[in-house]
Parts: sequence; structure tokens; C-alpha cells
Amino acid sequence: MNRRAHAMWALALLGVMMVGAVWQPVDPHTVDLQVTLQPPSGQHWLGTDHLGRDVASRLLAGAQPSLLAISIVLVSSLGIGLMAGVAIGFGPRAVSGQIRWLAETALALPTLISALLLSALFGAGLIAISAALIASTWAPYALSIAALLERLRAETYWTATLALGSAKLGAVRRHLVPNAWPMVGALAGADAGRAVILVASLGFLGLSSDTGRPEWGAMIHEYRMFLFSEPQLVLAPVLTTGIVAFALNRALDNR
Repeated sequence: MNRRAHAMWALALLGVMMVGAVWQPVDPHTVDLQVTLQPPSGQHWLGTDHLGRDVASRLLAGAQPSLLAISIVLVSSLGIGLMAGVAIGFGPRAVSGQIRWLAETALALPTLISALLLSALFGAGLIAISAALIASTWAPYALSIAALLERLRAETYWTATLALGSAKLGAVRRHLVPNAWPMVGALAGADAGRAVILVASLGFLGLSSDTGRPEWGAMIHEYRMFLFSEPQLVLAPVLTTGIVAFALNRALDNR
């Protein structure tokens, strides 16, 4: 299967998750103690949990916090990274040096520790998770774009474009963006996958969102006691998290 087919399958899976974030076949909050720990059926596609709640609906509803975090992080990181990369490449030496130092320092920030600190300061939720991810993910974009700008300066077509009177920012838009997308897409795919894993990790610790809302990490934490007696309850959110992280990487990384 070629890369285009991989990307199409990944995008189809993500489309299903986006639909699931706003629609579920059964109310994921409904508790029915008469149908606890039921196997998969036509009514309950992945069975029910220890409280009789529909597992498939809870998985679909749990996509919402992950997709929101991914959207916030990618848009913000790409925007900040692009502006910082251009500033490093074309800004005054003093300014570009300071921004490069900030980017290199941000690379050393442990994302999970940053998320824990922000959650402690501002409360658990998507804002803390998104801020922690943005703080550490804008730097690779900035440094990669700055490196690409340095390489472009040695290219004949770049020199010719400037010699014809084109503004640097216009030349960046025409030449930098198309050449940078394969590299930026690879970084975006990795960051999107990391966002899914981080949201689930903090959900497992009880820091990602309201504990009453379905969320993949929180489901893993809640179902961990059934790991040996009803392993499908734990495997469902674990596999969903892994599959979505992989799909995001394949959909965005078009190298």
C-alpha cells in the first residue's frame, strides 16, 4: 500500500473520530446495572462496562478532548514556529540570536512535567495540556524553518527571485512553504500523536478534564481493575489511543 493510500485510510479513520466526537449511538453517560459487562452486540458494539455504559459510545465521546487539543496545538505551534523561523532567518542578528536561544531552550522542556506544573497552577483541563504542548512544540518548527531558509539562500532560484525585485516575505511564501511542507508535515504528525498520548496520560492521572466526562486516559484508569478479568475494557481505550496517534502521524507525514 503506497503512502497516498495510507494517508487516505488515516484521514477516513480521523473522520470517523470527528463524527464520534459529536455523535454516539448510545448516551455514553447512561448507567444500566441490568446489562453490566455485556459482550459486543448490535445494540452495544463493543459491549458494556461494569456500570452498564456503552463502551463504543464512551470511546467516541472521548475523542473530543484529544481532537480539540490537537487542533489548538498544531495551529498555534505552526504559526509561532513559522514566525520565529523567519525571524531567525531574516531578523537582526541580536533578535535572531535571542529567538534561536529560546527555541533551543524550549527543546529541553519535558512536556509531561510542564503539563503537570501548568495543571497545578491553573487547574486540570485542555488549556494546561495545550499550553504545555505549544511551549515545547513550536521550537522544532522554528529551527527547521530557519535551517531551510539558510539552505535556500544558497539556491540559484532564490538569488534570482531577489534579483528580480521580489520582497523577501513574498519569496518566502512562494518558495519556503512548498519546500517546507514535507518536513513540517512530519513534525506535525509526530506532535499530533504526542498530543493524543499526552491527553490520555494526563487523563489517566485525572488531570485532563472533568472526571465525569468520557476520556480515553480516564477510561484506562477506571478499567484498570478489570485488566485480568475483563481485559477488553482496558484494551479498547488503549488500542484506540494508539491507532489514532498512528493515523494522525500517517495523515500528516507525507514524506
